[in-house]
Amino acid sequence: MKALIVGPGKMGREIEAVLLRRGHGVRARYGRRDDLESLEPDVLDVAFEFTAPESAPGTVATLLMHRVAVVSGTTGWDVEPARRLAEERKVPFLHSPSFSIGVAALRRAAMVLGGALARFPEFEPAIVERHHSAKRDAPSGTAKAISEAVGVGRSAGEEIPIVSLRHGGQPGEHVLVFEGPDESIELVHRARSRSVFALGAVRAAEWLVKSGLTGPVTFDDFLDRRTR
Repeated sequence: MKALIVGPGKMGREIEAVLLRRGHGVRARYGRRDDLESLEPDVLDVAFEFTAPESAPGTVATLLMHRVAVVSGTTGWDVEPARRLAEERKVPFLHSPSFSIGVAALRRAAMVLGGALARFPEFEPAIVERHHSAKRDAPSGTAKAISEAVGVGRSAGEEIPIVSLRHGGQPGEHVLVFEGPDESIELVHRARSRSVFALGAVRAAEWLVKSGLTGPVTFDDFLDRRTR
C-alpha cells in the first residue's frame, strides 16, 4: 500500500511507523505549508488526514477532487460536505472520530446498555472524557459518538451530559456512567498510547483499499466486513 501522510505531527508519525512496520510505503508527507495541488494521485493508494479542524475541510476536499482515497481522523469539523463529495466523485472516504477498536466496541455496548435502561429514567447517563492539553475540540468526537449511541432507543432530545478535561499527556479516556439511586454502571475505555489509533487507521485503510468500495464508508463498515 502506497500512502500519503497529511499532517506529519504526532499522529502522522505514529501512522508512518505502523505503515512501515506492516510493510507499506510512504510516498510523501504534507504539512501546512505544502501545496496539495501538486500531488501525484496515480502513485497513491490512500491518504491519511490528521490535521486540524480549520484545515480539514479544504484538505479533504482537495484529496477527494484528485480522486485519492482518504482515511480521516480530524475531529471538530462538519464532515457531511466531504461525504457528499466522496459520493459524487465515487472516491473512498472513511472518517472516524476514533480508530480504536476498543472505543468502537464500547460504543456498541453503550447502545445496548442505553436501550436496556431507556425504560428506567432513574438511571441517568453521563460521560466524562479526558485528553491531552493540546486537543482542541471539547467535547471530543468520540464522546459525542458515545452519546449518540446511548441515545438510540431513548426519548428524542434527551441530553446526555459530557464533562471534558484537557490536561497533561493523556491520549484519551472515556467513561460512560449510568448513575442510579443505589447502584451505578460504568463503561470505561482508556488508551495508553496513540499507537492504538494509528494501528486502527492503518488496518482500516488496508481494508478500504482492498474492498473496492467507493464513496463514504464508516469504521463500523470496517469492523463488520473486514474478515470477508
